[in-house]
Amino acid sequence: MKQKLDSYFKISERGSTIGTELIGGATTFATMAYILAYMVFSMSAVPGINLTGVLLCTALVTGIACIAMGLFSNTPIALAPVLVIPGLIAGWIADGTCTYGQAFGMVLISGVIFLIISVGKIREIFAKSLPKNMKVGVAGAVGFLIARVGLNSCGLFSISEGAGYGYADMAQPASLLGLTGVIICFFLTYVPIKINGKTYHIKGALLIGIILTTIIGIPMGVTVIPESIFTQGALSAIADTAFQVDILGALKLSFIPLILMLLINDFFGTLGSGLALAGRANLLDENGDFPAFGKVFLVDSGSTILGSMFGISTVSSFAESAAGIESGSRTGLTNISTGVLFLSCMVFAPLFQMIPGAATGAALVVVGISLLETMVNLDYEPFEFAPVVTMWLVTLFMSDYVGGIIIGMYVHIILGVLRAVCTQDKDYIPAIPEWVLAAMMSLYYIL
Repeated sequence: MKQKLDSYFKISERGSTIGTELIGGATTFATMAYILAYMVFSMSAVPGINLTGVLLCTALVTGIACIAMGLFSNTPIALAPVLVIPGLIAGWIADGTCTYGQAFGMVLISGVIFLIISVGKIREIFAKSLPKNMKVGVAGAVGFLIARVGLNSCGLFSISEGAGYGYADMAQPASLLGLTGVIICFFLTYVPIKINGKTYHIKGALLIGIILTTIIGIPMGVTVIPESIFTQGALSAIADTAFQVDILGALKLSFIPLILMLLINDFFGTLGSGLALAGRANLLDENGDFPAFGKVFLVDSGSTILGSMFGISTVSSFAESAAGIESGSRTGLTNISTGVLFLSCMVFAPLFQMIPGAATGAALVVVGISLLETMVNLDYEPFEFAPVVTMWLVTLFMSDYVGGIIIGMYVHIILGVLRAVCTQDKDYIPAIPEWVLAAMMSLYYIL
């Protein structure tokens, strides 16, 4: 059995072990399990919706998507609902822009278009059109964003209109637990232990950190122990949420901008996070391209279609996969582990919901820092570096790494044209695919 797993997933070939992959999958799950609570919170704006059904369908679709990604693409890139979209969809339904069925009809249509693009290899062409330095640097952009999300989840910084960013109130138990969690994760991740002359690095450091922080949060009153660890009324809750797609109702001219927005968000979201995660997992080739991108695109688009059937918004590559990669994950076996754990949430949902934001946030801070380590592979020649640092700044201050990629592309094109004019060297003019990609990216802001 071990030999078959090793051969299929190329575990030894990529310098990993079965145990490392399984631990990495659990670590990835622990850092992205908050998506269950996030989906419930976002969709609560929809009048009369069954929130238990939302949680169960999120776990089901995420679990199936992760397993499919692991089996088909053999990458440690997990999938889950895109964070921005659920709130938008709930708002459309709540304000009468569309019905529940029409909303997920639009999600399905965007997924089908995405699938067509993926099969036609168009998306891979655009992925390769990104400048090599930006492909490497996008990991840093995602790292800044993840670290910021982690600090926010830990309650370690505050934002006020007058003073802007500031330190959090450490008198609050949640903030104190967050700081404790960061210290634990830093220690477990970065401090080697020497025993009898041998140096050991702790396997699954982030997963252990999340568990320890969750336990410490119990006497502090931050971690709330559920009355029961079992989910109640699962089948009826799913029935209230799933299979209500209205495809014909979604085929309105007024919905075209909304469908394009869903498509573009999924397109560039996976483009950015996929490259970043693949780079961290050492899955990019010598040109900075990701050979498995075609398979990742297909599973991504198929998962969005599946999600729409269960009342779940756009499903895409999840940046928190970096937690498992940081733990040593290199293959699709990690995703199998992550997917199985999400499916188990359908039975033990309350147990997984008790993990506090301070615990997952602490792990995300370490994940963000680890992604910044890819900076050593950048070309720091000013012309090549300027678009990358622009991408970082937009991501950090606007909390939008998709927008960061777009602005970075604009800077690269503008500098390339100006340099070509000033030096009379046409080689500096970006290739046509890069111009087309930039034009498509503009729709992100227009729509």
